[in-house]
Amino acid sequence: MKQLEASIMTFNLDRVKERLAHLGIGGMTVSEVQRGGSADRPDSSGATLSTPDFLPRVEVRVVVPDHLSDQAVEILRSAT
Repeated sequence: MKQLEASIMTFNLDRVKERLAHLGIGGMTVSEVQRGGSADRPDSSGATLSTPDFLPRVEVRVVVPDHLSDQAVEILRSAT
């Protein structure tokens, strides 16, 4: 058994749940999180500002059997 964890865009959650259910994986934990985006941007004078943008995302945690882990990782990776 392996525990997988991924931070994905909120609009991808339904697709991830459907694809994992198709593999036979029904249980998962989903939490709302905020992830910092690109922090360093130049302002109009050319100086670099360090102001992170926080993007709404969900964190998905799922425990999968070893033989399904590669497929589950690919599903989660495609949704990030």
